[in-house]
Amino acid sequence: MTTAAPLPLRERKKAETWGALHESAASLALQHGVDETTVEAIAASAGVSPRTFFNYFHVKEDAILGLREPVLEPAQLSRISVTADDLVGQISRLLVTVAWTAIGGTDRARRRQLIARYPNLARRHMDYMVKAERLVSQGISGLLAQDPVWAAGAEGFGPEEAARMLVMIAGVPIRFNITSADFDPVEGISAETLGPSLTLLHDLLRKIS
Repeated sequence: MTTAAPLPLRERKKAETWGALHESAASLALQHGVDETTVEAIAASAGVSPRTFFNYFHVKEDAILGLREPVLEPAQLSRISVTADDLVGQISRLLVTVAWTAIGGTDRARRRQLIARYPNLARRHMDYMVKAERLVSQGISGLLAQDPVWAAGAEGFGPEEAARMLVMIAGVPIRFNITSADFDPVEGISAETLGPSLTLLHDLLRKIS
C-alpha cells in the first residue's frame, strides 16, 4: 500500500492556517450568527491578522462554509474521451469531482446546518458550484476543439457552445440525485453514486432522439 508524500512545511502551514480560519468562522457563525461574525473576530480566533485572512478567503462567507477556488487537474481532463459513447457520463463524474475541490471543509452536517439557518450562504455556495461548472466547460471545450469531428461545429455552433451544452446536460443527473426524496445532504453525492441516474438519462435520450 502506498502513502501520500508529506506536504512541504510551507504548504502544511498554509493548510493549517486555512483550516484554523474555517473552523473559527464556522464556529463563530453558529454561536453568534453570520452578521455578527466579523473578519476581525475570525482572524483573532484563528490567531492571525485580518490581513492574513484575505490571503485565504475573499469574504467571511467563504470562510464560514470552507469554500475555495475549484481545481481541474490536467490528468483528470486527459482521461476524458470525446469519442466515447458515455461522454455525458464522463463529464458528470468530472463535474462532481471538480465541485468537491471547491468545498474544503470536512464537516458536511455543520455546513448543511449553516446553510439551512442562513439561506444567503446558499447563494455563495452556488457561486462556487458555477465556477466549477465553468472550469469543466472550458476544459471540455479545449478537448472538443482538438477533435476533427467536434471542432467542425454543428448547426452554426462551435466547440465552446457545444461544451457548454454538454456540461448542462451532464449536470442533469446530478440535480436529479440532489432533488430525490432519499438524497442525504450530509453524505452528499459522489462520482460513484451517479450510475443509476446516468443510466436513466441515457435511456431517455435514446427514447426521445
